[in-house]
Amino acid sequence: MQRRPLISTLSSRLISGLFLLSLCCSTAGAEKAAPSAPVRVGSVKGGHVHPALCRAANGDLLAVYNENGGGGKELLLSRSTDGGKTWTASQPIPVIKDCSIYPGSLTTFRSGEIVLHWSCYRIEGPRRWRVPQFCTSRDHGETWSPVTEIPLDDYSNYTCLRHPILELDNDRWVCPFYDRTVIYDRKTNSVTPFGDGRNHGMVPLVRTATGTIISGAPQSEAPVPVGKPGNMVYGLRSTDQGQTWQALNNLPYFGVAGYDLNVLKSGDVVLTSILYGVGRDDEWAYELTLSHDEGKTWDTANSVIIYNPVRPIKGRGWPRTVQIDDQTLGTLFYDLDAKQPDGPGVFFVRTPLTALRSDKH
Repeated sequence: MQRRPLISTLSSRLISGLFLLSLCCSTAGAEKAAPSAPVRVGSVKGGHVHPALCRAANGDLLAVYNENGGGGKELLLSRSTDGGKTWTASQPIPVIKDCSIYPGSLTTFRSGEIVLHWSCYRIEGPRRWRVPQFCTSRDHGETWSPVTEIPLDDYSNYTCLRHPILELDNDRWVCPFYDRTVIYDRKTNSVTPFGDGRNHGMVPLVRTATGTIISGAPQSEAPVPVGKPGNMVYGLRSTDQGQTWQALNNLPYFGVAGYDLNVLKSGDVVLTSILYGVGRDDEWAYELTLSHDEGKTWDTANSVIIYNPVRPIKGRGWPRTVQIDDQTLGTLFYDLDAKQPDGPGVFFVRTPLTALRSDKH
């Protein structure tokens, strides 16, 4: 019998959460105990909007997204200087040119440098492929370096990523592309295999304070393109820099938009997951869950639903979470439902960490 993942269907917890979330968000002072109401970051049209999120070293939050995906010509950046309560009007990243864009990710390094990653669609006759590119900022996203292409001999239509890169050191980054998981060396502008060489797929990879690496890989090695599920592990864990891995068997169904993993200042790991409808592929809600033991177990008794429009979320959403401060998490996502007020948009929700912890944590 195949092991059931942590969360894979529209459970009774989701149904009760519909009422509780709407009640809490409309109560005065609710942010002390429950997620905030969603704040619109910007309006979009459709397609691969796929937002990315990071917290800059000065505390600013940066949100980057496509207004009109499926090959948009620019990535838009919006900034919040008050922890996600308000956002500036979005502006294009000026260094990105001559690119039909598939959005990627934002990563803030230990030094404070920020890396913005994306891929460019390329077409030549019947051949289709994507070229990964990045630029960096040393002034909290105010200005950006010239674009750098990550060099590969065999780009494919799946050479793209949607999660932050994993910083091994200032010049070596693990890039979890869909079709390969590699180390990019910025000094030599070269690529080498990561760990034991397996492909984790387009999944989150995070490293805890003790050096443990957690991979969101749903399978022991990701097939490209995705085929019939096999060798399910529901997450992997390594204590030797990726040379060997142990199955977690406790992460949820990955789905098209996957999920997000982040290591908090406390050492806890937060999982941002998607709740699906029973017997359907529709995404109905987003949920946050903490692990207090580096991903070995998850505190599902204190999981919190942070967005629940009581209808399918249009466009997959691709939720991304960061820690805003010692008390607060923030999650960025998009929803293309045309009937919501002001139409399709990118949204941000603040969640107090107290909402995710019992009295003993």
